[in-house]
Amino acid sequence: MPGCVQTLEYEAFLGRWRYSSAPPAPELVGVVLEYWEVEGRLSPFRERILPNGATEVMINLGPPHTLLTLEGSSVWDSCWFSGLHAQASRIESLSGTHLVSARLHPLGALRVLGPLVPRSVNAVVDLATVVGPSAVTLRQRLLASQTAEERFGELEVFLKSRLLCHPASSPSVLTATRLIEAAHGNTRIDTLHGIFGVSRKQLWLRFRTELGMSPKSYAGLQRFIWTLARLRESTEVDWPRLALAAGYSDQSHLVRDFRRVAAASPTEFLRTRSPDSTALLDAPG
Repeated sequence: MPGCVQTLEYEAFLGRWRYSSAPPAPELVGVVLEYWEVEGRLSPFRERILPNGATEVMINLGPPHTLLTLEGSSVWDSCWFSGLHAQASRIESLSGTHLVSARLHPLGALRVLGPLVPRSVNAVVDLATVVGPSAVTLRQRLLASQTAEERFGELEVFLKSRLLCHPASSPSVLTATRLIEAAHGNTRIDTLHGIFGVSRKQLWLRFRTELGMSPKSYAGLQRFIWTLARLRESTEVDWPRLALAAGYSDQSHLVRDFRRVAAASPTEFLRTRSPDSTALLDAPG
């Protein structure tokens, strides 16, 4: 069963909502990062959800949400899989929210969901296209559950049942991702292949096949995530010092990269971030 559930209550200009989370059972550590649920009656809003280096199995138990992209919009009202994202995603919610999710490491998602995971980078897809009819059954079970703890338990049973369905990642990609994450992206990518006795091209191809992006792109994502975590902890920021610690060449480099990923400057993030600092809040269209 999942670990102890922790719940936080938020109240802001949008309204009131509850956020619950729990760690996975020991046998799913490294596959599942956490289970989470958010439920609230909120005013209409848009948000830019910032990359967190994870993938999501998401089950909607409440009003629909709209994903906004340059190509158009799509309404999501049932179950979906959100792949590893390198840029912010724009979501519109007009009638509140009730979402339940298993947040997965991208290589953990590969183990339980298979080869569609790396093909879903920077995309959101219907969960049924990934796992078939069991997506509907999972949602029905969650709708019938009474508490966040029960819903997290149902998610865990579902993921455990799929744990042996797909092969694990290759040792070179698994170790390389761990090295990149531990160094928050400040790794000599051009020398990584030598650690595993493979060519640059071979390592690049394995990353593309198993993770869906190149080692360099994954390192850049980890650098952004580390920088974002430092901003969440800060009330006053020493920008040159932060840029140096993050591995950027200077403050301007940090700002350019932040804009590329978040479609906003770091100071805009500090001004318009959500109470949990995972997104930037925009007025509805």
